[in-house]
Amino acid sequence: MWTREELKSRAKAGLKQYYWYGLLVTFVAGLLGGNAGEGINISLPAQSGYTSNIESESLSGDLGLAVGVILVALAVILVIALAGNVFACFVSNVVQVGKCRYFTMSTMEQRNAGFEELFGGFKKGRYLNIVKIQFFRGLFEWLWTLCFVIPGIIKHYEYYMVPYLAAEYPEMDRHEIFRLSKVMMDGNKFDTWVLELSFIGWDLLGLLACCIGGIFVLPYKEATYAELYLKLRKERLGLDRGGSPEGDGPMSGRQDYTWQMDQNGNWYNSDRS
Repeated sequence: MWTREELKSRAKAGLKQYYWYGLLVTFVAGLLGGNAGEGINISLPAQSGYTSNIESESLSGDLGLAVGVILVALAVILVIALAGNVFACFVSNVVQVGKCRYFTMSTMEQRNAGFEELFGGFKKGRYLNIVKIQFFRGLFEWLWTLCFVIPGIIKHYEYYMVPYLAAEYPEMDRHEIFRLSKVMMDGNKFDTWVLELSFIGWDLLGLLACCIGGIFVLPYKEATYAELYLKLRKERLGLDRGGSPEGDGPMSGRQDYTWQMDQNGNWYNSDRS
């Protein structure tokens, strides 16, 4: 069983070796995966001074103009929202997986894994499956949220390890990715939520620096979550920090993304003949 103190102490110890590289990774990932939540404020000029003698033609014209402006504004908002969702699906979600990959490897190896890992998910043979996995993750969370907020939150934590698993095994079937995430998070959802809340002091401290200070805490958070993944990976999947039970597995060496799990729960190298 893991504790917050254990994960954070391990994260801080390893982060000393690659903090500034981790900061760069989180900064670039934030730029590419940032929420485009800029609302469009439509302010129609206030009409005053009308008298009871306003002609119906003038009133009808004003209403038509107002409706036209509203429709155009709604169309613009719809196009922006659609473009944002497309960008998130094909770029931001893949970058998120790359970020998980970077911090998992860096945390495990206690050194900088290489900035290029942030964009590793865009390589041929990985990209489309990662896009599909992340798309269905977001879709399922959204659909469960439509039922009620609580089920959506539960599903969010149930699929918490999906991007980490997709980072390590990008060619694995999405059903297996989701199943493994459920196995890893079973009984750990509430504790993971509490782990996230434990950073609220750092977040409030970051607000004192006009929100900029929070950026410098991001590597610490990501390293801690990577430690959680590695811990649950060992407890629930039987994989040591070095890879498979035999000691030669998915994260060992630099043979990236070659190990997969078959239906019987056995790990194998996808490059084998």
